[in-house]
Amino acid sequence: MPTIEELLDFLTSRGIPDEWQPAETIESGGGTIPKTSSKGLVRSSTNEIIEVGAFARIMAQYAMRDRAAMRAAAVLGSLALDQAALAHKAFADLRQRVWQAGRVYIPCKYVVSGLQVSQGNGRSLSIAAGVAVQGGIRMRYAERPNVIAVPTNPGTTAKTYILSLTNDGAVQLTEGSTAPEGGLGLARITVPAGDVGATFAGTITDIRTVTPSTFFPPVLPDVTVALPYPMPDTDYHVLLHVESASDMGRVALEVVGKTKNAFTLSNRGTADDIVVRWVAYHPAWR
Repeated sequence: MPTIEELLDFLTSRGIPDEWQPAETIESGGGTIPKTSSKGLVRSSTNEIIEVGAFARIMAQYAMRDRAAMRAAAVLGSLALDQAALAHKAFADLRQRVWQAGRVYIPCKYVVSGLQVSQGNGRSLSIAAGVAVQGGIRMRYAERPNVIAVPTNPGTTAKTYILSLTNDGAVQLTEGSTAPEGGLGLARITVPAGDVGATFAGTITDIRTVTPSTFFPPVLPDVTVALPYPMPDTDYHVLLHVESASDMGRVALEVVGKTKNAFTLSNRGTADDIVVRWVAYHPAWR
């Protein structure tokens, strides 16, 4: 542990002089300060002398000592912060380039027949009878007229909603461009700005994935997983851990493509509602 004198010498070498010093200290060094009482203080930059009482002078000496110690602590603290910043940058670089992790949800839901969405009475929507595969189970639904109402939109921009079915068949209308996790998307509902009338004045867009057979399910699109930070190149590995699924025995995932910014997963199985924890790491990173 350095002494106070060593810290003060270090501060002086860094161009941080004390502003005030006891007058007799200057005089004893053979300087040009005029003779004065030993009860004074002198400003280093202007040689200005201030007469103070004995007790005040003692307290001033303590204050100057404490100030010097605080300055030393500030300089040393700054150096410590610089070192911590370098360590943080190295750790962030390690995390960003070498070891990245995340979560991805992969559905396997589709319509076998029916389930078209149409406008009902007023602002309501109707769903036709139909059959779907969701949650790993074939589900049959009766017709549901006027099953849910479309919200009004008094704003100045259009709003988009997704009408979907949960695995237990409940109807939900959620704002956004994709169905929520666990939902079988049926239609995209666009509500124009200023649509506040008693009758829905927007548009209904069919977004069903339809296949006529449950024995030959459709080829669903691959899932692209964006990396939080780009890898140096594509020579990285991806580890997959299936956290949950409708049927763990029917999960078959494969990484089918990689770029520096993302990788692509293909679901070759028939399980639905797959939740995957992934880790991407680069073994040869320098």
